[in-house]
Amino acid sequence: MESCTRNILVGSLLGDGWLYGISKTGKSIYCVKYNDKSIGYLEWIREQVAEINPSELKSIPKYSQHYFFTKSSIDLGNLRKIFYPNEGKKRVPKNIAKLMDNPIGLAVWYQDDGTLDRRSKYHWNVRIATYCFPYEDCVLLTEAVKTNFNIQMSVCRCQMRGKVYYQLYVPSKS
Repeated sequence: MESCTRNILVGSLLGDGWLYGISKTGKSIYCVKYNDKSIGYLEWIREQVAEINPSELKSIPKYSQHYFFTKSSIDLGNLRKIFYPNEGKKRVPKNIAKLMDNPIGLAVWYQDDGTLDRRSKYHWNVRIATYCFPYEDCVLLTEAVKTNFNIQMSVCRCQMRGKVYYQLYVPSKS
């Protein structure tokens, strides 16, 4: 798998993308879904991962969503093993800095889960939602982004509906 495709997949897996379980042959399928407002972005991702044989876009009219999935492959199965250890919840791989070494992966992740907080001409901050990841995984992400892209990030706690989650915060100077 080409480095650019891998980075796009990694950014997507940190965000809204997922990998279906591994088959007996060690293969997995990549899938991503967005609402109708993001169909242009979904089409772009589909074009970018053409080498892993994406399906045509499918629609879910009831929910105003579109998605695609790929053919199964060993490369995707290998990604599944490191993003879903023990077939459990999605986790940040220990080697995330090696996997996401191109800014395109960071851009895809930001597009999926990032927000820009702009309150005045002097206040521009980025936040990236990492609600499904534990604190330790968030620290891995901050270290990888600092190492590979020289962007300072910190892990912040936030509470929603009585439960603690984490998000990443990028200060204005970064």
